[in-house]
Amino acid sequence: MRLTNKLGLPSSIVNAVARDPYHRGDAHISVTSLIGPARKRMLEIVHGDELTEDVADRIWSLMGQIAHGILERNDADGMTEERLFIERHGWRISGQFDRVLVEDKLVQDYKLSSTYATKDGVKPEWEAQANLYALMLREHGYEIERAQIVVILRDYQKSKAQHDPGYPQAPVIVLDVPIWPMEQVEAYIHHRLEVHSQAQHVLPLCSADERWERPAKYALVKDGNKRATSLHDDYASAYAALEAASIGAKKGASFRIDTRPAEQIRCADYCAARPVCKQADELLKAKRIDFAA
Repeated sequence: MRLTNKLGLPSSIVNAVARDPYHRGDAHISVTSLIGPARKRMLEIVHGDELTEDVADRIWSLMGQIAHGILERNDADGMTEERLFIERHGWRISGQFDRVLVEDKLVQDYKLSSTYATKDGVKPEWEAQANLYALMLREHGYEIERAQIVVILRDYQKSKAQHDPGYPQAPVIVLDVPIWPMEQVEAYIHHRLEVHSQAQHVLPLCSADERWERPAKYALVKDGNKRATSLHDDYASAYAALEAASIGAKKGASFRIDTRPAEQIRCADYCAARPVCKQADELLKAKRIDFAA
């Protein structure tokens, strides 16, 4: 995959992105790829020479590397960023954890992410990743009984924290990860390897979770306004809001319900295989449909 620099960013940034140290090493697949979409991985393998990625799209990844480097240099208590390998079902799997506190039997993974991404707690892929690191560490002689995700919030707003008790009260949050039984981790690895193996023969579709889909919404909109008055998960609640708004509306005012299709966040902005993905083409063609009332 070739890097481009469409915005003409400084060469120092281009060089830093090009020298990204994160790779799977001498392995068939990394933990990150194992838990990721098999369709995306196969498209990147097959079309690697055709695909490009702009330097600007890798800035947050670069910022994550900077944060990891600073934390590693100043960590006197833990063991940081060592790449480990395990063998399963004919595959060599590599994983690079962020931090291990040996005495506390704790593995930590650092994420540079948005506040929205943490609204439901630990994301399923974060939970799987942490448990895979825990298994790898145990296999290399470390006792691991706990796992945490340390999230640095890149879009943190102190003003929101002061007025909303439900908003994170600090720009860093620590999320405890449920520890899976060994049988569950092994079953997960076996399943994901089967998915990636089958993808070499029949290209699968990405699931809603793999596409980071935000579900469709029904918007109550006052005619003449660009922004929605309210957003609803189903048409029934949107219609009830429409009736209530129409009853209390001033003479001449009218409302309508707009349907806003599901958003495919990864497909739209975060998938390097997007230019060669027919599934993404179809999903991103979805148009908003308006229902006047």
